[in-house]
Amino acid sequence: MDCLEGASRDAEKRMTAPQPGADAAIYRRAMREFAAGVAIVACGAGDNRAGCTVTALSSLSLNPPTLLICLDRKALTLARLREAGAFSVNLLAARHRELADLFAGRDGAHGEARFVNGAWLTLVTGAPLLADALAAIDCRVEEIIERHSHAIVIGAMAGVRQGEGGPGLAHWRSRYETLE
Repeated sequence: MDCLEGASRDAEKRMTAPQPGADAAIYRRAMREFAAGVAIVACGAGDNRAGCTVTALSSLSLNPPTLLICLDRKALTLARLREAGAFSVNLLAARHRELADLFAGRDGAHGEARFVNGAWLTLVTGAPLLADALAAIDCRVEEIIERHSHAIVIGAMAGVRQGEGGPGLAHWRSRYETLE
């Protein structure tokens, strides 16, 4: 018997099969072990701006430059993003912890009230971009795929702005961490 085959059988013994109606709390605890970068997704213009803090994002393709984000289907940000047809992804530095909390709604702020802090600018689509983000990517909505409680939003890059650098902000085990 080869080593991988034996290891596979051992792993199968330790795994438990998902049960119908599996406990979401167990799943949430498991996913807290996955460290992720922190970003703010923002969209809209003027008094119609909205944004939220996300960790569910990924580069999808380099040719053409495309990314994906996941947003709660009930989120104001998703509704405004649909209206605008564009959004920004602002990759946060460690210095942005308070801004990440603000856009996560920890102080109860919604919509335009979340934009009181930080310097915001626009590039191609008119979506708000954080001026001092590690990087800010301006996107046009390419597709929205609804699954369960969330929507997967695929965005084609319309512009990009590289920031001034610094340590990155990550989220791991329900808290912010600094990436040096």
